[in-house]
Amino acid sequence: MRTFTTTLMAAALGAMLMAPLPLGAQETTAAQQSAELSGFWLTTSWPEMTIKPGETQSVSLSLRNEKLPPQRATIEVSGVPEGWAWSLKGGGREVTAAIVSPDSTERLTLELTPPEDASTDGDHAIEVRARTATETVTLPLVVRLSETEEAASGLSLEPELPALRGTARSTFSFKIKVKNEGAEDGLFNLTASVPAGFQTRFKKGYGSEEITGLPIAAGASETVTMEVIPSRGVAAGRYEAGFEVSGEGLSGTTQLSLDVTGEPQVAIVGPLERLSGEAVAGRESSFTFTLVNTGTAPATDLQLSATPPSGWTVEFEPQDVAQIAPNSTGEVNVKLTPSEQAIAGDYMVSVRASNDTISESVQFRVTVRTSTMWGAVGLGVIAVAALVLGGAVMRYGRR
Repeated sequence: MRTFTTTLMAAALGAMLMAPLPLGAQETTAAQQSAELSGFWLTTSWPEMTIKPGETQSVSLSLRNEKLPPQRATIEVSGVPEGWAWSLKGGGREVTAAIVSPDSTERLTLELTPPEDASTDGDHAIEVRARTATETVTLPLVVRLSETEEAASGLSLEPELPALRGTARSTFSFKIKVKNEGAEDGLFNLTASVPAGFQTRFKKGYGSEEITGLPIAAGASETVTMEVIPSRGVAAGRYEAGFEVSGEGLSGTTQLSLDVTGEPQVAIVGPLERLSGEAVAGRESSFTFTLVNTGTAPATDLQLSATPPSGWTVEFEPQDVAQIAPNSTGEVNVKLTPSEQAIAGDYMVSVRASNDTISESVQFRVTVRTSTMWGAVGLGVIAVAALVLGGAVMRYGRR
């Protein structure tokens, strides 16, 4: 009897273990397994592909580090048939290794180019290996050659405004519509060619984050913003910039134009390169100021003005400066007359040169001395006062 009871209990327990888990329990278990997933992987979305001889095929590779310390992986490629050209690229340049931070992915591109006379018989097994300090992960690829493969249409680039104008202080923002006319989705790299001294950055659509690549589905379009920043010292003129999108065996380019206009930059230099001088109360003093144009365009129609202390007068010769060429100077004579009632001390006079686009000013310190005539008058007044006081003392002191 005991044996029969034990057998029934074992059968019931086995049935419970073999019964499927409820849906909620299955989802919880799957979530736990996903949360506990960790390791280092080398993957691709398309491990088997067909290439037409003489054309380049780009294979997107992904190195994933899940919950591990930073991993340095050396990348090796083997099995490429003799006579084929190939390269491994990351960030737009050829690489042989990559460092993958914890919980992140680094993307690489394997480019394969069979010769035009390559045989289309059979499959070609190519293997990509990533070696870390503790393990080696492999990714097998199968490549077939076919003369009848329909070539991908490529990438079409359509700039919204292919030519922009601005000064050396401007940021030239080009909006380019990129369409993937190929038959497959892809991750495409963004590159630019600009003159020396210019900088570029890419953004998706109207976003603010900088990017270096962009995924585009087959038949879909994305807008890329290419910003070109010239150096401040660039000469005025027209410059060309190239924009290229490439990946998955496809590529597209477009040419853009930047018209950098000149910009005047005016500085005011005081007499003898000093922003200070001396003057006498009630008397006119002249100071020669120099206007320096360090910009790349003429400074025209400059008007001179000043903000002096109350009771002072300021005159300019000339009052208006018609033009100062780039890297040239012009002189202005500034006549200052302090107020007759000004006491000895330092005063500040603001001198300004301005037009529709320029407003440059400096503070000129004027040390005022009183006139010698007023000094003599003051001494006379003091002497008279002393005599009057002495006479009063002598006259009334006897009483």
